[in-house]
Amino acid sequence: MLKLVGLSALMTTTGCNMEETINHLKESCPDCKVMVGGAVLNESYAESIGADFYGRDAKESVNIANKFLK
Repeated sequence: MLKLVGLSALMTTTGCNMEETINHLKESCPDCKVMVGGAVLNESYAESIGADFYGRDAKESVNIANKFLK
């Protein structure tokens, strides 16, 4: 079964916790992929914190999820 977790950060204080959350997810569920997005994020930051996918908006996130989960 494919697993995908989506995390969203709308404020800079939320974004700071994402890397730790991603690390915990990957430790406890190594086959789970993580997608991030939100107003304060960009693709470079998503890569730097270990996210597997970056969705710049809700529509793109849905498209990524649809492709991944097929």
